Amino acid sequence: MNKNRRNFIKILLLGGGALFVGKIFGSRIFEIFSSGSETVMDLKNFRVSKDKGELVISDKSGEEVFVIYKEK
Repeated sequence: MNKNRRNFIKILLLGGGALFVGKIFGSRIFEIFSSGSETVMDLKNFRVSKDKGELVISDKSGEEVFVIYKEK
């Protein structure tokens, strides 16, 4: 397979994945970053919480899946 063709397919899949995630979370993820105090949003299988510049995405059992730290 051609290297340029593989790179094009990778970029196409990454763009499609980003579009899919954007459709699922929508503008709700930006609401979490903009609020001042602790915010918790329960989705179907995940829980998103923000406190003191830290965004935590965890599953329903409470295990952290993804953590984003906001630098000042």
